[in-house]
Amino acid sequence: MIGGGPTDPEQCNQAASAVVPLFAPGPSETGPIVVQRPDGVIVTTASGRVRPRHEREDRFMQYESHYFEHRSFRFTIEDRVAAGESSIKVIYEPIADPSTYGPTTNFRAWKLYGSAGNGPQYYTFADNGVLTQVAQRRLEKTVTRNARESRPIKVGDIFDFEFGIFLAGFDAADPTSIGDGAKSYYSDTFRYQVGVGGLTPETFDTTGLLGPVESARFGGGLTVPHIAFADGTPVDPEMAFSQLALNTQSPHQQLALEGRRLFHTRFDTGGHSEPYNPVFREQAGKLGPHFNTTSCSACHVHNGRGTLPEPGGAPVESLVLKLYGDDAYGSQLQPQEAPLRLVRYETRQVSLSDGQVVTLKKPVFDAGRPLQASPRLARQLVGMGLLEAIDESTILARADEHDCDGDGISGRAQQVKDPVTGELRLGRFGWKAEKVSVRHQVADALDADLGVTTSIFPRNGAAELSDDDLQRLTVYMQLLGVLPQRNATDPKVERGAALFASIGCSGCHVTATITGNSHPFEELRAQKVRPFTDLLLHDMGPDLADDSGRPDASEWRTPPLWGVGFTREVSGSVHLLHDGRAGSVLEAILWHGGEAKPMRDTVVALPKDSREALIAFLESL
Repeated sequence: MIGGGPTDPEQCNQAASAVVPLFAPGPSETGPIVVQRPDGVIVTTASGRVRPRHEREDRFMQYESHYFEHRSFRFTIEDRVAAGESSIKVIYEPIADPSTYGPTTNFRAWKLYGSAGNGPQYYTFADNGVLTQVAQRRLEKTVTRNARESRPIKVGDIFDFEFGIFLAGFDAADPTSIGDGAKSYYSDTFRYQVGVGGLTPETFDTTGLLGPVESARFGGGLTVPHIAFADGTPVDPEMAFSQLALNTQSPHQQLALEGRRLFHTRFDTGGHSEPYNPVFREQAGKLGPHFNTTSCSACHVHNGRGTLPEPGGAPVESLVLKLYGDDAYGSQLQPQEAPLRLVRYETRQVSLSDGQVVTLKKPVFDAGRPLQASPRLARQLVGMGLLEAIDESTILARADEHDCDGDGISGRAQQVKDPVTGELRLGRFGWKAEKVSVRHQVADALDADLGVTTSIFPRNGAAELSDDDLQRLTVYMQLLGVLPQRNATDPKVERGAALFASIGCSGCHVTATITGNSHPFEELRAQKVRPFTDLLLHDMGPDLADDSGRPDASEWRTPPLWGVGFTREVSGSVHLLHDGRAGSVLEAILWHGGEAKPMRDTVVALPKDSREALIAFLESL
């Protein structure tokens, strides 16, 4: 129902349908990230992966050859400043042996930006030294002064440090070797909050490039620093959605790296999408017999949104047709059955208050014959673990299926049977919120898009992908980090944020929420996040209805907006909404109907400068 309150007032007194929580309360897998011991010392645990270059250099964001082979590490920070002293011990624990005869793994701390007159692009460290090896895979360093400012360390300092990594095999005389791939690496610049605990994207850097204000940290404590050159240009911008979350714990870091390998593996040949990596022979031959693509990364390039070809050109590759009531083609069209092509766009024009005319384009797809179908474009993948960690009660509290408050917004919670237990759970993932968990989403995509079976969706009782590998893929999806908002303190962006709220956009694209305390991963618990979604279904009107012929044809889950401003940089072009019809955030707004029509009409009527401020805000996300 759209506006006006329910036809039957008793409906408002009915309790929300019961759904079984996805996670039961209990301790996390790894325990707390930050602990204060009885002696006052604050202990923080975290993990990282090797990097090919320093933070502000080309290739820093990339994954180099053999990145998944034992090239992660755990580290612990013991902060005695909180106990009244001026010392911090860092303990480094790689999962591969360090080089015995090559250089000792080194340690650099207290960054100095713009050093040696080279400008803010360059930096050195005030403290350059080595780690002391106390066991085969345990090295330590104790820092007693803030070398950047030549004084004792105090509460509130940002202690930033890097590891210079030399793995076994760097020297030919090393008794063991990690094997193929590089042996010498850098790491992230990790930023630690002295006296508080935990890693942060904050920095003392006066250029303001790396340290977002707190409201811009959309992923809470998992927010990835926005790494940029001195002029503000992102380093490796296409990799913006490919970074693992800050504060990722061990062993999750290594599992995610191994999951990334699976994500980039072709299930026909076993080849990796980055050709400098070895063939994953164990996974070869698992594709099909029907499939839309050969690997996860083929549709979700750089973990971003799908794109559409030019009309009349190549077959559509990163959009699928979900089918309804078609016995011949099943539940999803695959190219082995009929190639899907974009044949043309149906256009219409919208005039804005200042006379600007915007052309809207609706794609028309053809598969050789009419189909009852729902087109679904590949979605961006960041922040899924955080969405999974939001308590059911938080989501259901915003549901108002019968518009009992009369505000015109009637979000409906999707209820889905868990494919493993059969229990009724809250749907969160997918364009129609048809998946109850990240694991469910991953297993469904393997089955429907690749024809690869799992224990969740077996074929003839058999699973091709092991549960361990399914878990690796799931962990990778759960821990893809969210980048911070760009230009959050720009007056134009701030004005746009205020308009976003006052117009009513945040009624569905809910600005802020807090994750619960039940997820198995400690790093996903109790995070203040800004995903810009309520995870509910909303009626978006006939213009956005699919051709499924179903009662929910015009209902869509509110898509998260975090990362929307990086779409062009990651995917190379902009295709928004479920079928990729919108080439900009403005076009996406102008397609809104149903419950969102009043907000859409307000945007059309806005003065040009106000509308530009709103767009600037959305493009900063």
